[in-house]
Amino acid sequence: MTNLKEVFSETNGLYCRIDRILKLSTYDEYDDLSGLEINYKDSEQLFLLEELQSIMESLDEVRGRLAYLALPVKEVSRLHKSCSGRYETDSGHYYTCGSPIEALVQDEHREVPYWVRNRLERNDKGYYLVGYGNVDMDGLTVRIRGEV
Repeated sequence: MTNLKEVFSETNGLYCRIDRILKLSTYDEYDDLSGLEINYKDSEQLFLLEELQSIMESLDEVRGRLAYLALPVKEVSRLHKSCSGRYETDSGHYYTCGSPIEALVQDEHREVPYWVRNRLERNDKGYYLVGYGNVDMDGLTVRIRGEV
């Protein structure tokens, strides 16, 4: 039986292929396929263009996720509220509305805490993790990825 690490290792090999396809398709340059030579009077090519555009958008998302997972974890810290009212880590990395966040959460679905990649938002009660409104932000364990 294949394990999670083997599958992850295989997905890492996809990054270069996906990158090559996105460059070849002109998606990287134009954010669409408008750089390709297309006969706009050919219904089959128009169909293929629409389908490939959707595929390129998905591949771009996959490439972004793979690139994110390849970044090393540079900090693991607990959040605290700063004097500005924002939550920040010990190193001073702070979060505002819409900020991406990787947090260690626990819920009734799993027996142990687990990492989620999420987003921070704010309402009249304060900041919260999208989909995890009952998670206390103060003291929440987070990790930050990036170039060291």
